[in-house]
Amino acid sequence: MHNTPAATPIEGQNFTSEDFSHTSIEGRFFTHCTFRGCNFSEANLCNAKFCEVVFVGCNFSRAKVEGCRFHSVQFEDCKLEGIEFFKLDKTFFSVSFKNCLLRYCNFSDLNMKNTAFCKSKLTENHFTHTCLAGADFTEVDLSGTHFHHCDLSTANLATATRYDIDPQTNIIKQAKFSFPEAMSLLKGFEIVLE
Repeated sequence: MHNTPAATPIEGQNFTSEDFSHTSIEGRFFTHCTFRGCNFSEANLCNAKFCEVVFVGCNFSRAKVEGCRFHSVQFEDCKLEGIEFFKLDKTFFSVSFKNCLLRYCNFSDLNMKNTAFCKSKLTENHFTHTCLAGADFTEVDLSGTHFHHCDLSTANLATATRYDIDPQTNIIKQAKFSFPEAMSLLKGFEIVLE
């Protein structure tokens, strides 16, 4: 696979337990492929394209993604750490996460409308000027994650935990919350509850 010319699409292949760490797949084009248990830590994914691709149990720690395109990409049981998602190619950007660990990632300035983060742990991530309207945070732990000037309208946070969302700097119209977690929305108002 590593000798395939960059312009040639790699279609319909399954990759299992392959080690791409510290290597470059820059400019490669993968479509309708599945990656299981693969290691992409510190890999160079710059300008690569992934279309209708599924990643299961993969490690993306500190992978470089500048100019990379994720279109209809699913991450399941994956570790994504230190990923600068804001550097991705924003054309046709669409992803979903299920039971993933996302830590120290930056999702600023992205359109993530209706994105699913179900049952994932999002620790110390940054969402700034991010459209998260209709996003699904079912059973998501958001400890230490920052939301600033984000559109969270109609987002589902009913079963999300440990979030810190300031309703004065974020749009939360018709977003779903539940008690007692929703009490954290009052933190920015500096009021006393008795």
